[in-house]
Amino acid sequence: MIGRFLVPGRRLTILAATTALYLAAAHPALAAGSVPPGAQKALAPVENMIGALVAITIGLGVAISGAVIVWGGIEKTLAGSNADAEHRAHKRIENGIHGLVWMFAASVIVGTITALAAAYGLISPP
Repeated sequence: MIGRFLVPGRRLTILAATTALYLAAAHPALAAGSVPPGAQKALAPVENMIGALVAITIGLGVAISGAVIVWGGIEKTLAGSNADAEHRAHKRIENGIHGLVWMFAASVIVGTITALAAAYGLISPP
């Protein structure tokens, strides 16, 4: 039973959920004085750079997933009566949809962690 939860994808999901629960359950007073104002000011450019990189990465992921779906649709249209080509195209469309779901999940996770960190004063609000 436990071995089923130790696959790499599930470990990451469990880690993200545990981190989000910890941040949600932690009292704001625990983090309020932990980051000095000078350090926050010095790390502001790094926060902006990380935020930009995350936004670019998620945007590229959405664009690539959309392109994979379109490519699969074109392949499916051109497959004709070839069942093998139609199956490959269907699989490509399915993979593109999975990519979109993962990009949506990544966006929600990053947004939640950012909102919690800003609420606790760990980073400046976006």
